[in-house]
Amino acid sequence: MTFLNSIVVKTSLSKIAFLVCCLCLPFKPALACAPLNERLGISICIEGTPWETRKDEGDMHLFYNRPEDFAARVIFYDGGTNDGLDSVRSARIMSNFDREETDDFALLKMGQVTSGNVVYATRVSRDDISFIHVNTVSVGPTKTMRISTWRRGDKMTERDQEMHMSFGKLLTSAP
Repeated sequence: MTFLNSIVVKTSLSKIAFLVCCLCLPFKPALACAPLNERLGISICIEGTPWETRKDEGDMHLFYNRPEDFAARVIFYDGGTNDGLDSVRSARIMSNFDREETDDFALLKMGQVTSGNVVYATRVSRDDISFIHVNTVSVGPTKTMRISTWRRGDKMTERDQEMHMSFGKLLTSAP
């Protein structure tokens, strides 16, 4: 005890409290979150899930879920309600852009959910490979966010909707 007492006497209470707190924290937090857009307070919490980060370039973030063979992307665009945009108009603009960027395009479903966001699903083909995309478009005052999940395939299934919803639940926003 004399060794411990000598440490306590020579060390400030705040340093001891800091040391004790650091020893109590796990070395790898279970639900660590990574910021996607700090200004908007939006983060993603993929730690402990099958999702992994693939690319992180400015306002575009790419993820992959190897066990399910799904990919996902979160993109932030400039412009929002302050610029006269709304979710429906933004989703139509984005789906038209998707149509122009593919060999074959089909809008499978589109609708506005109670939050005001628009969700739409598409089948697109590039180089004779078909993909099913599910997208959510959310428009804020100055930015528009697009969440996309997709996989190879030519028919939409319930799994596409489930994967999109489960990926979307990984996003958090600061109050």
